[in-house]
Amino acid sequence: MGNKGSKTEEALKLLEGAYAIQTPEDSKVYYKDFSKTYDTTFVEQLSYTYPKRVAEELLSNFDGNGTICDIGCGTGLVGQELKNLNANVVIDGVDISPEMIAVAKTKNVYRNFYELDLTQPILGVPIDYAALISSGTFTHGHLGPTVLINLLSLCRDYALLTVGVNAEHYSDKGFEKVLNKLQAASRIKIIKVSKQPIYSNQNETENEENRTAVVCTFTKMKS
Repeated sequence: MGNKGSKTEEALKLLEGAYAIQTPEDSKVYYKDFSKTYDTTFVEQLSYTYPKRVAEELLSNFDGNGTICDIGCGTGLVGQELKNLNANVVIDGVDISPEMIAVAKTKNVYRNFYELDLTQPILGVPIDYAALISSGTFTHGHLGPTVLINLLSLCRDYALLTVGVNAEHYSDKGFEKVLNKLQAASRIKIIKVSKQPIYSNQNETENEENRTAVVCTFTKMKS
């Protein structure tokens, strides 16, 4: 029991460290070491079920025709869930951390990987994705709402996007305003916005807003 408690405390400290990231370079440094224990210490100890919920949401609306781009693919958790739900989907992964990508490669669920800083102009990546998914990347210390605009450039017309955002981050950074502005400009059509728990064991984290994600599903409209 004590060992489990100490591991949970370790996982929470790792989570605090992730939230404290300030720059893309910080991300590279932090995840270089975090990649080694991400799945075992963080995912297992905190009962991190967020990737599964976001994957289910995307596939409930996706016709399966075309490639999915996993933004902030990390160690491949979303890719695994997508493949568990539909073995035929084709997925590419994008992440800033080469070490996290190295772990994701071992899971054999992705077609291609792209190591990118998404706060910079996006180059060298296909621009005809049929769907885009993201879980755990739009959160404290990571990506803000302006990146959503850049991501539309990776998608073909009428592509489906499902993006999970930490609820506190969603509120603080004005994601709702950006999404509504994009819809008003006929660049996207919002299909669904819902709140989902990030962890199946909700007693393991302290802040309710940080235990919840706002999952947004929308379509890119014709350019």
